[in-house]
Amino acid sequence: MRHFQVLIWILCLKVLDYVDSIVVCNPSEYRIVNECCPMCSPGNRVYKHCTEFTSTSCAPCIGSTYIDEPNGLPACLSCTTCDPGFGLMDKQSCRPSSDTVCEPLEGFYCTEPTKDGCKAAQRHSSCKPGQYIRQKGTKSTDTVCSNCTGESYSDGSFTSCQPHTQCDTLKLQQIKPGTRLSDSECGPQTSPPTAVIIGAVVALVLITAVGVGVGIFVFGKRKVFPCMQSDFEITATDENL
Repeated sequence: MRHFQVLIWILCLKVLDYVDSIVVCNPSEYRIVNECCPMCSPGNRVYKHCTEFTSTSCAPCIGSTYIDEPNGLPACLSCTTCDPGFGLMDKQSCRPSSDTVCEPLEGFYCTEPTKDGCKAAQRHSSCKPGQYIRQKGTKSTDTVCSNCTGESYSDGSFTSCQPHTQCDTLKLQQIKPGTRLSDSECGPQTSPPTAVIIGAVVALVLITAVGVGVGIFVFGKRKVFPCMQSDFEITATDENL
């Protein structure tokens, strides 16, 4: 008889376990032991679970906490912090019924997007000298750079490559040719007539100087030798006498 009672007790436990396992709550309820309790609304947490005689008792989320959906949680969730170290800033502040929404800082783009915002961001790439900005970076995409080709240049900040300055069209002389990194360098152009005039004046001065020098030399010799000849002739005449 005792063994029969034990078997009955075990059977009852099995039935209770089975009944317990098939308890299904409505979508607006949560299960606690064998009870289906009404959920708390977003922005609230469970303060006391329901009983056979009382409904669920809820309390609002306070401080930097939130819950964004109906729930049976005993504690609210901590709000997300938009860390500038990850290139993020607040797009929408945290509320009891919604988490903080982050977005990239100015000059950054999102690398880990979420449903409503961004989890991590990275600074836009900078184009190098010799490249132009083919597509500016946005909050969701990086900057796209392309190389300059032909007779053009860019310092990396242009949205298109610029043609090299043609110095001759500006009536200037090219001092340094342009490259993919920099523009041509121009300077004042020397006028050919001026150069000819300067050359002629210099030549005339040289010729004049040479002529004057030769004249002085010749005149000096003509002045000395006649005198010497006259003195010689006078001396000879005296001796004859």
